Amino acid sequence: MKQAAYTCVKESTRDVIIAVYEKETVCDTIQERMGYDLDSILDQSLASVTTVYTLGKFPFTRMIFLGMGKRDAMTTKRMRKAFAAVVKEVKSPVSLIAKTAVCDDIDIHKIAELFAETYEYSVYREAKIGSEIEVKYDADVVANEDVSADLERGCSYARGINHARDWANTPANFMTPKQLGEEAKELAKRYSLDCRVLDRSDLVKLKAGGLLAVAQGSDQEPCMIVLTYHGADKEDPYTVLIGKGLTFDAGGYHLKGDNFDMKYDMCGGADVLGALEIIASNHFARNIAVVIPATENLINGSAYKGGDVITTMSGKTVEIVNTDAEGRMILCDAITYAQTHIPHVERIVDIATLTGACGRALGDVYTGVFANDEAFYADFVRAMEESDESGWRLPLNEAYHELLKSDSADLVNSVKDSAGASVAACFLEEFIAKEIAWIHLDIAGVAYSKAHGASGVMVRTLANLCR
Repeated sequence: MKQAAYTCVKESTRDVIIAVYEKETVCDTIQERMGYDLDSILDQSLASVTTVYTLGKFPFTRMIFLGMGKRDAMTTKRMRKAFAAVVKEVKSPVSLIAKTAVCDDIDIHKIAELFAETYEYSVYREAKIGSEIEVKYDADVVANEDVSADLERGCSYARGINHARDWANTPANFMTPKQLGEEAKELAKRYSLDCRVLDRSDLVKLKAGGLLAVAQGSDQEPCMIVLTYHGADKEDPYTVLIGKGLTFDAGGYHLKGDNFDMKYDMCGGADVLGALEIIASNHFARNIAVVIPATENLINGSAYKGGDVITTMSGKTVEIVNTDAEGRMILCDAITYAQTHIPHVERIVDIATLTGACGRALGDVYTGVFANDEAFYADFVRAMEESDESGWRLPLNEAYHELLKSDSADLVNSVKDSAGASVAACFLEEFIAKEIAWIHLDIAGVAYSKAHGASGVMVRTLANLCR
């Protein structure tokens, strides 16, 4: 998306988008040229759209009036909603007249960024296998100040989010653990990142028992993907983003009744790759590492079973109560790897479609958020609010840790019918070193929808947390 070369509506040859706030009027020049009272026909409520044909009065065909609601109630979240609504009405190349959307708290630079990101996000469609992604009509922005950098920043966020959606939407017979590793390598090449894909032999040497156990039931080879971005001095602290990379989850011997959507069980892994793309493309001055344990959870004669005891990379043993509680088994090894093989780690965020319990509790509205450090949690909340994303803090508690005790091992991997999201988070906390500030994000309810596929949820927040 680019800035238009002109600054006046009458110079445009594209259809134009004009923002209108409640109880405010369209500029006299447009009304006079059109020859009638436009204000009387426009719906100015938030995210409403009124299309007016110019009938030769302007060098373009249509004016798309976008309702913005009350000016004093406008926020970046409401503006995103309005911009998303107008995309449905775009039938040809279009220009946003940016100054019409300006309000007290949102200047023309932020408007350009928000429009670029929201437009590119909203026109995204999943591509059919073997075909090219459909390109929606081009858009640009008319502004009387230079907003080119703002447009590029907005587009960079949309690219990161949409790439995460692409990776997660790809069917599991194409997006195997190996292919996810190839995607990571391509990302690393594009942005000059360090990348290593640890294969089975590496994982055996590392004694990554959790990841290897889950992988036993699949013919696809597991891997652990590690990328590093050096935005600061190498001696400065690192933030590690860990994403669950389960490219398909049948549940193992605790077989799921319906596994149609289980290609989306790698949304966490896709999201951290998308966040890293935003971080790298904007040259954020932080050191960031990404770790993605990748495998499938299937059934064969070698698959891990209920009652098995697995020794994880940390040395802690885990009794398998539920083979469908596999996400925590691969994440615990990723957490251990981050703490033992990445230097100067201070903060870890893991993100995963981890528990149906979280989805049932919070629905498709909130990400479940768990944190062991109040200062880090406060930073995360600020990033989440800046990103216009929604999370709800859920508890970590010693009582949940008590439920994880086993007679056969150090821990059980699941507890029946008891605070599933918190118990899963507390399982992961068992592997977090005391000095590490840690946040766990359970995106089971918000990572995808049947109507729209992968959402790219929390990509924007993770990027802004690392800014």
